[in-house]
Amino acid sequence: MRFDVEFPNARESVFVPPGFVTPDQMIEVVQLAERLGFWAVWATDFVTPTPMYGIPQGEKPNWYEPLISIAFCAAHTKKIKLGTGLLLAPLRDPVIVAKEVATIDQFSKGRMLLGLGLGMCRDEFEALMPRKAKAHRGTMMDELIELTSRLLSDETDIKFDGKYNAISGVSLYPKPYQNKLPIYVPCRAPDAYERVAKWGLNITVQSAILPKHLEALKPIFEKYGRTLSEIDIIAEGEVFFGKNRQDAAARYAKTRHGQFRLKKQPLDAFLDANWVGSTDEIIEKMSKLKAQGLSHFNILHVPADSLAERKELMQRFAEEVIPKLQ
Repeated sequence: MRFDVEFPNARESVFVPPGFVTPDQMIEVVQLAERLGFWAVWATDFVTPTPMYGIPQGEKPNWYEPLISIAFCAAHTKKIKLGTGLLLAPLRDPVIVAKEVATIDQFSKGRMLLGLGLGMCRDEFEALMPRKAKAHRGTMMDELIELTSRLLSDETDIKFDGKYNAISGVSLYPKPYQNKLPIYVPCRAPDAYERVAKWGLNITVQSAILPKHLEALKPIFEKYGRTLSEIDIIAEGEVFFGKNRQDAAARYAKTRHGQFRLKKQPLDAFLDANWVGSTDEIIEKMSKLKAQGLSHFNILHVPADSLAERKELMQRFAEEVIPKLQ
């Protein structure tokens, strides 16, 4: 069984209050996750505040770049994996991404995980790339996945001529420390199925909708001569403790993260989709997923308005939940 948690390199003013964490404290969070036995931590990639983020007027969130944050935290840890959850593919140059992640993987001796996504705010992409405002981000991501996968492989003299990217005769060294650097993508809609199956990508899926997506993926994997057993499947959800489900829900709704989330999703739907309640209620819900064959869980968000509350939630999960699921 594997258990992961996000780390707060770029969470301020969206999921947590401004001034939530300093760089030194960020390292402390990753070191704590390592001591508590988490398998991996996942960094966020927010770049510039835009209206879709809904940030209150006047707040100036510190959003630390994920790959640099990962590299720095890798230097202060020994075993824990460090991933991008998720790196905004449409904003990145594939060759530079491949070079950066291969370098981090070498320095960390095989602890780099590359998560790629489109980003939750289309207006952020349009603000940063106004000349490509009408671009199809899914196609941009597909090109980055193909190019990055090929550049990280043993292939040399790589040529590619796509809609948004082109290279001619490129070879990249060093290769990653890992024989095949793990690449993860979200699998939240049918649009993702083809890219996941074609490249044999690992996936992250909200736990409540995971079974239906896995069932839909099976025939597409068969088309490419693959099976789901070849990939790592991460069930994602939020964790929040209380005396019971109702108590936890009431307290969650008062957090900065709860206020953000519940603007977009009714409370009952949120509770059904996540791990919220007493310790026993959380264990029971996650145990049902384990019984379905799932063995990798990620606490996608840590709803805490202070660093102390965040550390307390991580420690409680590690001490009260993980041992019962192992």
